[in-house]
Parts: sequence; C-alpha cells; structure tokens
Amino acid sequence: MTATPAIEILPFDPPNAPSEQWTGLHTFRRVRHAESFPEDPLLADAEYEAMERKPSRFGRRVAWMARVDGRVVGMLSTFVADTTVPGMAVVERHLAAGGGVMKNWRRHGVGTRLLAELHGLMVANGKATATLTAEEPDGHAFLRHLGAGEKVRNVDNRLALDAVDWEMVERWHAALRAVPGLTRTIHAGRVPAAEFEGILPAINALIRDVPRDRLDFPIVENDMRMIEEWYRDLDVVQGQHHLVLLRDAAGAVAGVSDVVWRPGAPDRTFQVFTGVRRDLRGLGLGKGLKAAVLRHVRSTLPTVQLMLTGNAEANAPMLAINARLGYAVHKVLVTYQIGVDALGAATGRSP
Repeated sequence: MTATPAIEILPFDPPNAPSEQWTGLHTFRRVRHAESFPEDPLLADAEYEAMERKPSRFGRRVAWMARVDGRVVGMLSTFVADTTVPGMAVVERHLAAGGGVMKNWRRHGVGTRLLAELHGLMVANGKATATLTAEEPDGHAFLRHLGAGEKVRNVDNRLALDAVDWEMVERWHAALRAVPGLTRTIHAGRVPAAEFEGILPAINALIRDVPRDRLDFPIVENDMRMIEEWYRDLDVVQGQHHLVLLRDAAGAVAGVSDVVWRPGAPDRTFQVFTGVRRDLRGLGLGKGLKAAVLRHVRSTLPTVQLMLTGNAEANAPMLAINARLGYAVHKVLVTYQIGVDALGAATGRSP
C-alpha cells in the first residue's frame, strides 16, 4: 500500500512571494480553469500577478497554498480589512474567503487544512464569521459537511447578443422618453471623478435596496478612494467602465446601469449593476436602462458577443427583466457562512 503524500501548507504573500511560488500558482490556476471554467478566458499571468501584488489602502491580502511533492494542489485567499480606515469598521467581525482544490486532490483533507489556516487568522484578528461561495457539487458538499449554512443563491446569467430581440429593446428604450424631465448621460470608458463623486451617494442608496436574502455581511459604502482603487485595477487589464446615468427634472439621480469590458476578453462584457430609484419604479425604467446599455455596447464595443450578469435569486424583478431579454442561466453560485467556533471544530482547531 502506498502512503498518501504529505500535504504542505505554505503562506502566500503576493507582494513578496518568490518566483517559484508564482510559477506554481500560475500552473495551478490553469489546471483549475480547465477543470471548471473552460468556456471562459483566463486572465494572463502578468495581469493576474500585477493585480495580486498591488497593495490596497483598505487592508491586506492573506493567502495560503497547499503543495504535494512541490506541486500546488489547492489555494485559499482572503482580505483582512484595515478597520482603522474610515468606512471599513463595519466588517470588523467578518472575513470573506475564496479558493479551490484540484479535482484529483479533493477528499484528501486539502480543503480542511487550508480552512484551518483561515480559522487561525480569524481567531488572531477577532473575526466571528467566515463567508465562502461554492458553484460546484464538490464545493457545496464540502461546505455543508463543515456545517456552513446557505445564505444566498446567485444566478450567473448570460445573453448572446445575436439572439436579442432588438425591436423589443428599442421599445423598452423608448420608455426613457416617456417620463417627463428625464435625461440620459452615457459615460464611455471612464466616469469623470467629479461626476462619480456626485452620484456615489445615490448609487449607494440603490445598492442598499438589492435583495440579500439571509446573508449577514455588512455593506461597505462606496467612496471615491474605492472607486480610484477599482479604476487602478481596471488600468492593469486596460479595462473600460461604461455607465448609463438617468437624472430627473431636478437633476437628481433616477437610475444607473453599468458594464465593464477588457481587451483580454473582447467577446464579452460584464453587467455590474442596474438600479432605479424607489419612487420611479414601475415605469419601465429598469427595462429602459437595460436597453440603453445593450444599445451602447452594440454600437461602441463591436467585438462583444456575450453579456454576463449575476443576480440574487431573491431579486425576482431583475431576473424577470433578464429572462425577457433572453438571458440564460449559466450556473448558480451559493454563498455560505460559518461561525469561527464551528469552523474551528470542523477543522480540528477548537480551543
């Protein structure tokens, strides 16, 4: 009988990791991508590395790699917020983490060993709840086995532009002209800083209205420091941010819808957010915003063939709009949460 090779858990510090760790990580990324996401483009090694190495003013990345005979077979990473930074104290008791294990190394204790490291980090930093997401059957079974509870289900929907009913899109777009005093502005590539700063409070209010089911994770309010950091991330991959903005007759924000595109995946764009102010709902503005974005993408980003978007299953109105447009379910992601004591017991790290 051959003994199972020893699993080695190593800390992975992106800004200071040696080249051999990066080489192992990139090999692992390619294998995991081919196993679970073969239909999607993989971020280039240089772009991924630049993104991960870049420091954040809001906290620090913490990660671990699991190796067997020198080969990376699993990874887990998280972000520890600096709660002294204004606005970040709301997540003081929370950690969100993500990772994966190669298929042929599942059920060998790799995931448990990695989560034991997460538990140690939680104890050291006074964290109470870990938030994790799964989209594969093995991941769901593993998190449920640990005792994590399902909190929210998110639907990854995709729309092929060659299947869109463009006559319907034009009818929906006409609804924007039916509301007296409504004006539309489209920002292509980037939203000017002064404009973004002015509309952020309204966007934050719209985000607070997004259904979250039973998810217990505080909403961090966006501010311009976060937008600037996000734009620096987009700069790394030469990404573009396109935003459709509706204002009412008084100049107040009535609704927004935005997408992100990058040249490394020229055939697709990702719908980030769509929201309409409460007092203006029921007038077709949600459909109108979706239509405006589609028309803009079609005319400005001619390489795009696929629109991607994600919504909570609890967000029935937006899912209904997406279904009318022809969005099809690609996969369902489930977010789970587990308390620090339960995670410690499940990974053999109880006090």
